[in-house]
Amino acid sequence: MCGDDPVAVERVASLVRDLGGVLAALGRLDRARQLEEIAGFATSLALSGTDPRSALPSLPA
Repeated sequence: MCGDDPVAVERVASLVRDLGGVLAALGRLDRARQLEEIAGFATSLALSGTDPRSALPSLPA
């Protein structure tokens, strides 16, 4: 998720955690377009039957 308002970011982060999600805070709101584009790419891969992890490998933390 992306956001410029620290209070709003923390509220959304709390909701994500409460629902059992894993939070990925990626910075300020001006990065949201990049996040949306990669989400669309990963979704397209999955819908075509390709595992998105084949194009988006995980990296060590």
